[in-house]
Formats: sequence, C-alpha cells, structure tokens
Amino acid sequence: MKIPLELDGLSKRDLVRVILSQDQKIEYQSKKIEDLERRLLAYENAHTPPSKQMHYPKREKKEDAKRGAPKGHKGVTRKTPDPTESKTLQLDACPHCCTALGKPKYVERRVIEELPDPQPLRVIEFFVPHYHCSHCNKEIVAADPELPSQGNLGNNLQAQIALMKYEDRLPHRKIADVLNRQYGLQLSPGTIFDVTRRVSDKLAPYYDEIKQEIPKSPALNADETGAKLEGKKHWLWLFMSLNSVLFLLREKRDSKVVKEILGENYLGILTCDGLKQYQTIVKEIQRCWAHLLREAKFLAQKHEGQARNLYNSLCELFTTIKTITTETPLHTRETTHNECIKKMQSFTNIANKYAKLKKLATTIQNGLEQWFTCVLHPEIEPTNNRAEREIREFVIQRKISSTFRSEKGLRITETIMSLLATWKLRGLNTYSMLRTTLSS
Repeated sequence: MKIPLELDGLSKRDLVRVILSQDQKIEYQSKKIEDLERRLLAYENAHTPPSKQMHYPKREKKEDAKRGAPKGHKGVTRKTPDPTESKTLQLDACPHCCTALGKPKYVERRVIEELPDPQPLRVIEFFVPHYHCSHCNKEIVAADPELPSQGNLGNNLQAQIALMKYEDRLPHRKIADVLNRQYGLQLSPGTIFDVTRRVSDKLAPYYDEIKQEIPKSPALNADETGAKLEGKKHWLWLFMSLNSVLFLLREKRDSKVVKEILGENYLGILTCDGLKQYQTIVKEIQRCWAHLLREAKFLAQKHEGQARNLYNSLCELFTTIKTITTETPLHTRETTHNECIKKMQSFTNIANKYAKLKKLATTIQNGLEQWFTCVLHPEIEPTNNRAEREIREFVIQRKISSTFRSEKGLRITETIMSLLATWKLRGLNTYSMLRTTLSS
C-alpha cells in the first residue's frame, strides 16, 4: 500500500495525532449521520402517509392487470330525476336559408338539472313582546323557530357557516368571501368564528349526551393524533362506537384522558393501535393489524431476507383470522385463538435473533393475546380502520390551519366535529340536523 505524501516522513507522535484527528472526524460524522437518519424517519417510516413521503411508493401491480373496472363489474348510472318544469322548443323557418320547416322529423327528450337563480337574502324584522308574569314574577319573552337566541344571523345561515367550516374545510376568510359573493353579506372572519362559537354552544348538551353514551358501548374504536394550540403540542382523541363519534382535544396523551371518558374500569372491548395508556384502563383490547402489517412490510422492503419471511408469515396469519365469523362455533374459535398465539410466539422468537427485527418483535410481544381478541369475538374488526378514517377529517383540516389560537377554538372544534360525524354515522342529513337543533 502506497503511503500518502502528506504522511511520508512524519514521526510516530505526529502519526498518532493524525490518527486521533481522523477518529474525531469519523465520530463527528457518525453522530451527524445518526441524527440525519433519525430526522429522516419523520418522512420515511411505516406510518408516514404518501403526502409526506419524499418518494411516492410504487403500487404493487398484479400480473396481467388491466386499467378500469374488473370483468363482470356492474356499472352505475345516476338516476334521471323527475322534471319540475318543462319547455317545448320550436322553429318555424331554417336559420340559414329562411325556408319553412314544417313538422319535425322527431322530438328529442333531454332532462337537465340546473341551479335556480340566486335568491335575494331574507331580512326579517321581528317585534318581540316581553311580558311580566304576575304569578311567578318572571319576564316572559315570545319565541319563534326562525329567531336565533343570539346575534342577528339566522339559523339557516349559522348552519351553513358551520358546514362550510367543518365539512367543506374552508378558512374563515374564504367563508366570508363566498357569502359575500352569493348574498352580498359583508361578514368578517371574526364574525364567522363567533358564529361557530354560537353553534357550538347550542350543540353542547348533545355533545355531553355522546360523552355519556360512549363508555356504555360494548365495543369502541379509539385513536389519537397531534394538534397545536398557539404552537404548543396538544392531542386530538377519538372514541367511536357503532353509532356515535366523540372528539376531544387535550393537552396530554396520558391515561387520564382515557379514564375521563371510559371511567375507572371499562368492561367493553377497545380496538386501538396498542398505546399503553389504554391498557391501564381497559382489560380487553384488540390491537390494530393494519399498523402491524404496515411496519412489517416497511421492514421487508428495507431489509428483505428474514424480514420478508416475517411479513409473509404475518399476512398468512391475518388471512386465517379473517376466516373467523360470528357463525364459527365457539370451540373452533378457541382452538384457532390458541394456535394463533403459538404461531405468533414462534415468529417473535425468530425475529428476536435479528437486530433489525427486535423492535417489531417487542411490539408484538407486548400485547401477544391482544392481536387475537377478534377471534374470540368475531363481531370485532381486526383493524382500527374505522377510527383511522374518522380522524382523517381532522388531519386534513390541520393541514389547512396548522394551529389553534385559543382554548375556545379547541372546544368549538371538538363539539361541532363530534356532532357532524355522529349524524353522518347514523345516516342523517347534517344540514337538516343543524337547522333543527339551532331552531329548537
């Protein structure tokens, strides 16, 4: 090996100094690489959504797959509505040569749907009598369903503003612009925010009812995601039953929140992502297989070899779980449950021998039996996708408005979003329900 010119002729002491200097540089570079890899994990990990990934993952294509609907798929055509009015067109002469046309060869029927012309804004003047009851010595005020309890904006308008904010995801300024364009309403963003506060106040009793219903449900889905109040970290919690959705915004991600909603000893089954805060309160948990398979797939794509074998084995086990239904006999479910636990244990024993798979093995081992609660209770889904889909609405809104500016904004959001999500889950029209609630 040829000695570099800069080292030729150096004494032992000088060579040692050069080596020590290089060691310091290597140590510094190693720490820097570790830090960069740790920061890169925010964009490239098993749970990073495609919108945040630096390189979009390629979809796995099936062999001989063709674009479009699969063979045998029944197309769906929107039903033509019944006409509310009709127009008959007629021409007496040719528009090109003015020759008389006579009777038409045939008449084509076309049904179109059109928006009505913009309606003028209703401006209602109320004369509200105030009475004095001589019997109970109280002031009595006459009421009307169209007269809001606060402010000078009607109930329909308040309902529309709430939906534009929490369903259409428009910022306050955009809502003001839309209402000004359509109706000539000169509203400020501050007024829009105050309207959502009034709607939230009106919905508060119904929000409290949902809070009381949730811990009584025999099965729940739960999830949580980050939020910010004036730049400070907070958490949005979601608890979801078969017909109710509850959002809560809290400062911490601890078991106190779980205890606040579910009480000291929740007796139902909770489907979640395995957060340890749930396990201190809930006895029966179904851990989310979607999370597990995502992590295993991420490792398989990154390391191959034994990681790929583990992922394939977990996929096979998941297929076995999905064959269990409510019609499966109890003894079959119990046998399958025990066999699944043994197989999972063997997977973790093998994975523990590999440094890259140790973390995943620990995750599996921490709640070994909780992966198979759905086998004994097949009415429970093996994934937490219901909660994941429901909380996505807030995640999208978080991208539009990254931080809350006040505690009041937190309370407004959790109340209105809970009611809108609950009504949707029950198959109700959110606009009609908002109008009815505000008019009550």
